[in-house]
Amino acid sequence: MKWSIAQLLKLRNQGDGFTIDEIVELPELTQLHPDIRSIRPVHVHGDASFTSNQVTFNLKIQGDLTLPDARTLEDVTYEFDIESLEPFFLENGRYTEQFDDVNLPEGNTISLVPIVKELIMLDVPMQVYGNETDKTQVEGEGWTLTDEQPDAQPKIDPRFAGLADLFSKKENEEG
Repeated sequence: MKWSIAQLLKLRNQGDGFTIDEIVELPELTQLHPDIRSIRPVHVHGDASFTSNQVTFNLKIQGDLTLPDARTLEDVTYEFDIESLEPFFLENGRYTEQFDDVNLPEGNTISLVPIVKELIMLDVPMQVYGNETDKTQVEGEGWTLTDEQPDAQPKIDPRFAGLADLFSKKENEEG
């Protein structure tokens, strides 16, 4: 997924565009993001189209990550399916302004691997939960998980119990 500017210009002159269908291994993402425990090979496919001074990659990135469950820290498989439109200028050095929506080539080459890495990193959720609720820990050392049900009778704060007796005595004297 790396092309020289000369290759891309030759492809532009030959026709409309080309397709991409590759499997990419990105094990370095486990060092770049603390939550990514592992990543399986990523399927990148799409197409490229040319304009006069740009090549635009219409990408679809699919794969799965192993992330920690937010409650139990067990491994959870998180599947991602990312779509992105990534334009690149074909002439390096001609554009001195910084463009937010267009990528610039690095030297004389255009590589999609850094873009794919960035898109995957941006797609990692802050929390992920597994489907197995029976593994949820319900008690530990010094604590237990309770399911609180609202009582029919409200509990009286012990500090105010004397006041409740005072009102009941006053009602008996009046009634």
